[in-house]
Amino acid sequence: MNAVLNSYHQELGIDAFFLAENRLSFCEEARLQDLEIVDLDFQGRPFLLTSATAVAWKKLNSAARSEKITLNPASGFRSYLYQKRLIEAKLAAGRTLADILTTNAIPGFSEHHTGRAIDIIADPKIAEDQFYLTQTYLWMLENAKRFHFRLSYPKDNPFGIIFEPWHWFFLG
Repeated sequence: MNAVLNSYHQELGIDAFFLAENRLSFCEEARLQDLEIVDLDFQGRPFLLTSATAVAWKKLNSAARSEKITLNPASGFRSYLYQKRLIEAKLAAGRTLADILTTNAIPGFSEHHTGRAIDIIADPKIAEDQFYLTQTYLWMLENAKRFHFRLSYPKDNPFGIIFEPWHWFFLG
């Protein structure tokens, strides 16, 4: 890891204990020149993915639309700094670091850093934790593999991350 990540970890209170307990693999941050704006997410922010992931996303999304399924992008590429700020906001809201790390990866360990992870929602009005009840989720379970995407955090996964039916990773 680099000095920037080490400083982020220190600032967040992520010590050797949390790093030793971490079961996620290190994820290299994609270079900005390797990313493209594919869409806007449901909040109007740029939805960035690597070029190969963008091609696969467009094919996946087109196939879903042809079957009247809506894939709303919620999150794509995230920098190490963005991940740090997500955790800072949750700490400021009173959550413990141990609790936060069941829903957010330590900076440097999020698949989003690669530009190959996507979070999707069916409808912004449906709570994230209810996504697994949607037709969108069922469609993804049946079809994502055809487009080389896998569900990263299924129920009872070995990574210490909660079930995240919205989080998919492009295998390439």
